[in-house]
Amino acid sequence: MPAFNPREVIPPAYQGREQAYIKHLLLEGYLERLLYIIGWNASQLGHSEVVYVDCFAGPWQDESEDLSATSIGISLRLLSKIRNALAKAGKQVTFKAVYVENNRSAFVRLNNYLSTNSPANVPTAAIRGDFCEKIPEILMQCPSDSFAFFFIDPKGWSTVKPSILDSLLKRPRSEFLINFMFDFVNRTVSISQYQSEMAELFDQEINVEDLPEDPGAREKYILDLYRSAIVSRAKTPRYSALSGYVTILDPLKNRTKYHLIYLTRHPLGIIEFMEQSEKLSPVQDTVRTEAKINRKNENSGTIDMFGADANQPIEKMVNWNELENYWSEKIGEKILIVTQEVFAHALCDTNAFPSELQQALKNLIEQKIVINLDAASKRRKYFVDYNKKERLSRK
Repeated sequence: MPAFNPREVIPPAYQGREQAYIKHLLLEGYLERLLYIIGWNASQLGHSEVVYVDCFAGPWQDESEDLSATSIGISLRLLSKIRNALAKAGKQVTFKAVYVENNRSAFVRLNNYLSTNSPANVPTAAIRGDFCEKIPEILMQCPSDSFAFFFIDPKGWSTVKPSILDSLLKRPRSEFLINFMFDFVNRTVSISQYQSEMAELFDQEINVEDLPEDPGAREKYILDLYRSAIVSRAKTPRYSALSGYVTILDPLKNRTKYHLIYLTRHPLGIIEFMEQSEKLSPVQDTVRTEAKINRKNENSGTIDMFGADANQPIEKMVNWNELENYWSEKIGEKILIVTQEVFAHALCDTNAFPSELQQALKNLIEQKIVINLDAASKRRKYFVDYNKKERLSRK
């Protein structure tokens, strides 16, 4: 997929499914960083190979022969590209791609595509069958000493229940990108006949009366319940787990379509994921504006000559008081050493972008409420450097 250009229209293959364009841009941006970092350090980390697993591969809604607008085409291009880059740097790393699909016609397309388009330097495997039933076979494709990235992108929510994902979540050397179909869940969570299903989705009974009435608070409540459930399943006696997320909005309505939840055991993974999400935020605004203009033109039969530039993007509302209070409470009356782990937990707790956490800290420093004990001079950005384990204190 080419780099996004805000002055170009949405690629034709994504017309009518603009939210998938955003999802694939995030997948591509984050996956490229992840594969390069993991591949570069594979020998030190003891990874025998790097395995990419697409648990609901399709292909869907892309009739092109190269499948450029699918996670299949995107992942194969990236795997081959990163493998070549690492090889040129003297890093010999084995990459493998595994694709799972249940639908017969989609699987035939998938299998045919892999048989003729798999890169020479990336072995591939196609698994036909129901994802839930094929998890043991999926795990066989991921040796215990390999690193595995699981992309779990179903059409609904029933297959992402923590009990179903349990054996994957408990696997060491693993990271996950899970599509949590909030729009569907939100419509279902209050319906009495689905309460047992909801209890399985959240790993606990849900009292409908506990659901906040405010839409934003309700969304956060539901999302936090699910994140807590999968984080709990992924924890091991040796390792904790962290989850972050990015919200994908409906291209035509001002409401959430789904959340892409990222799960890892390494704090740097959260930081990298949220940095990629931050880069994507203005792109999502532009794509949604373009989508609305396209629908308007289709319905009216006339062309909007001013295009997306005539519309202002939706600005993310940041509650600076909440972020500043978060830092203040974290620091408390003692010195806070800000490590990668501390900063990653702050991202998970607040769902703020990295620059927003830094800006909130800047506000506190300028108000002479907080001081960075290790900052020798005034800074324009990076008001705390977690790589240097800088110390924060109340003044």
